[in-house]
Amino acid sequence: MKSIVIREMTIYVILLVALALVMHPDLLSNSTERFSLMQERQNYFHPLIYAFIIYFFLFIVRFIFKKIATLFKKIKDK
Repeated sequence: MKSIVIREMTIYVILLVALALVMHPDLLSNSTERFSLMQERQNYFHPLIYAFIIYFFLFIVRFIFKKIATLFKKIKDK
């Protein structure tokens, strides 16, 4: 159980960082300005919400593929 939680949190954090870099390419070159803009506008949670939406979509897709794979495995074993 612990390994599943760690794996899913790792996927979420990687997704969060990747989305942040895709949406804000200036984050690597001028990160202090980006964080000051975020502080001025007080929009702290939008990256977490966007990452959760994409994570949830990927979770559903992974779940569907897993169920399809188990279905094919059952058919193959018969």
